[in-house]
Amino acid sequence: MCTSNRRLALRVGLAGAALLLACGNGLAADPVVMKFGINNPVKEFNQAWTSHLVLKNEIEARTSGRMKVELYPGSQLGNIESMVNQVRRGTIQATDPADGHFATTYPLIQILSIPYLFPSREVAWKVLDGSFGQKLIEDMAKKTGMRPLFWQENGGFRHYTNSKRPIRSPADMKGLKIRTMNIPLHMKIVEDLGGSATPINWSEVYTSLQTGVADGQENAVPTFLLPKLEEVQKYMVLDGHVYGVMTVVVNEKWYQDLAPEFRTAIQGAVPVVLATNRGLSVANEAQGIEYLQKKGMEIYAPTPKEQKMFRDATQASAVKWLKSNVDPAWVDELLAAVAKAESGR
Repeated sequence: MCTSNRRLALRVGLAGAALLLACGNGLAADPVVMKFGINNPVKEFNQAWTSHLVLKNEIEARTSGRMKVELYPGSQLGNIESMVNQVRRGTIQATDPADGHFATTYPLIQILSIPYLFPSREVAWKVLDGSFGQKLIEDMAKKTGMRPLFWQENGGFRHYTNSKRPIRSPADMKGLKIRTMNIPLHMKIVEDLGGSATPINWSEVYTSLQTGVADGQENAVPTFLLPKLEEVQKYMVLDGHVYGVMTVVVNEKWYQDLAPEFRTAIQGAVPVVLATNRGLSVANEAQGIEYLQKKGMEIYAPTPKEQKMFRDATQASAVKWLKSNVDPAWVDELLAAVAKAESGR
């Protein structure tokens, strides 16, 4: 073989070896990235943050690092409303809204806010993890272009607090200015109890309570503790009027375009994430109530008779309102699912 041919063969051989080495080192394809904008800041052992960290670790482990989940906590990518819009547009792949953050985009989500709907967490979990919850996921994905991966706890049941007086019956709510999320049904519940509903952005809640723009607010205990609202609130009633729901939504087109094994990995992570979220939510609530009592906050648990007064003042009215604003078949199906779960069937 002449010298020029030997040199050509050597160059071809070296190029082939380099290509094989690149493929062997996993350089042939970059990992798929899931850019995840998170509303709240990092908080160790918090039901929201820690479950997001678990989601990241589970997805990356189940895909052997071929999918990377980039977390951006503390609203680095904008406020939650902005991040929801970014997911819809596909600018980012995921964010973590509570139900109220897309009530205007997907009004049907308000059916989960029927007052005093779930008699216990366990019933809520059965309904949301079952066929009804999955049907709601598919409907939202189809209508909004955003897919909830699951329905997790936003701290558990929501309770009313205020700085004016104890609340033991609906009569005690009369005239109180209560901050709510921008959810029409949440506002209606307050109005039916005799209060005045005041929708205020979450970032402005502390200042609004401090300055008297609002007398009170309604949130689950772990959420209440995040901005230290105990500094500007004195009374809490454990009425549990609404079960707080949040989720991780992903862009539907991005999700459907993923390789099947990646979608399988994401769905495989769901039970682990829910177990983390719900376990921490229960623990954070119990520890939170004890902490608030030690700080001097007056916390009242209504008797069954008093609880019925709250339910009678709101539930039938809410169901009637919902049936005139969303497809009534969904309302009936949810009520039937709750009754079935409660009976153990």
